[in-house]
Amino acid sequence: MEQLEEIYNKINNLNSLLDRKIEILGVLLDITNYQRGFFEQFEGEEMEKFVNLSISEKQKFIDELVSIDSMFLNIFESFKGSLNENKKIFESELKEIQSKIQQITDIDFKIRLQEEKNSHISNIVNNNIINNTDKVKTLKVSKNDMLKKYTDNNKI
Repeated sequence: MEQLEEIYNKINNLNSLLDRKIEILGVLLDITNYQRGFFEQFEGEEMEKFVNLSISEKQKFIDELVSIDSMFLNIFESFKGSLNENKKIFESELKEIQSKIQQITDIDFKIRLQEEKNSHISNIVNNNIINNTDKVKTLKVSKNDMLKKYTDNNKI
């Protein structure tokens, strides 16, 4: 009986970790979606500042996800044998865990897809900046040419 209570408590811990992971992934998805809008509206230095800020913000959440994954595996490894012996008893709890893992996989896929789109948008914006810079460079005139034009225009 004590063993079943311990399994139940560990399953609850796993569920809590998965709930937190779902919450964090939701925040990461929101940040990633917000980045898309920012990439579409701004460019240059503003975009670079935002990207650096959002990356550092995301990194905090990613670090927490890594920690959650590690805790999850440690807890699971500590009782998977006894869980397998009693899986009929905890069938509904295991289905709940599977459902949460599927939810995590779905959110993770959405984040990765949006990251890919953001990368594409960012590349387009960066290419446009580079192309516009090249155009500006081609319009530059040497100082001597400019001076000659100025003096030629000011001759009376």
